[in-house]
Amino acid sequence: MIKIREQTRLLEDEFSSALFQLGNRLGDGIPAEIAFFRVAETMRGTTSGDFFSVAEHNMTRLGMGLEQAIFDPKVGALASYPSKVIESSMKVLVESAKKGPRIAAQALLSMSRYIKEIHTVEERLKDLMGEEISSMKAQIKFLTPAIAGIVVGITAMISTILTRLSAQLGGFTGSGEQLGSLGDMVSIFGIGIPTFYFQIVVGIYIVQIVYILTVLSNGIENGADKLAERYQLGKNLINSTLLYCFISAVVIVLFNVFALQILTKTTMMG
Repeated sequence: MIKIREQTRLLEDEFSSALFQLGNRLGDGIPAEIAFFRVAETMRGTTSGDFFSVAEHNMTRLGMGLEQAIFDPKVGALASYPSKVIESSMKVLVESAKKGPRIAAQALLSMSRYIKEIHTVEERLKDLMGEEISSMKAQIKFLTPAIAGIVVGITAMISTILTRLSAQLGGFTGSGEQLGSLGDMVSIFGIGIPTFYFQIVVGIYIVQIVYILTVLSNGIENGADKLAERYQLGKNLINSTLLYCFISAVVIVLFNVFALQILTKTTMMG
């Protein structure tokens, strides 16, 4: 489905030029079958050329009319390129062709200018929002998982140190009031709460951040495109989760080794 969507997007990008050529052919009084064939030959090797080639094949070899050659649900040209923009353009062609080739030519030239202006506005919007989109993607792909993994690692190290310190200070709590208060304070942090509870909270936070930023960035880039949104969500959630797990595991191991070395040195000095 993603491959079909990418091919359809390529067709939409080229379709303004294709409609312009088709409008000029129809304006010269050429029948639709021959006009489709000449546009397909001119744009051979492109997605637009393949689209018009399918429509021309349906009309000349399968004996279909113009509307059926384009809109047939099984073999029509639109069956391989599901796009609202192209569908609207072809509906305009079919309806205007009923009133004559010159009317159809004028309608296609107008549609060509309209689609070209749409692409100009889209490119301008992407240019204006480029910095924000890049920032969102950087947070999704690296910053959020990396920062969360480091935070979890630091939390694990602090928890290990405080737990060991509370155990060591437990034997000295009776030596004085101030030392006893210190032991009580440290024992609050050394109550043995597993680090994975904190990991669950951070993991939920990562999922939420990745989901929100992916939906926002996809909406800016592709508009109301549910297929692209689901694809990006699946890819980003999997990659961000794996990166978070890898970074947090590495940081936890390294920081715990570091914490144990500190505690060992402290014990030897004591």
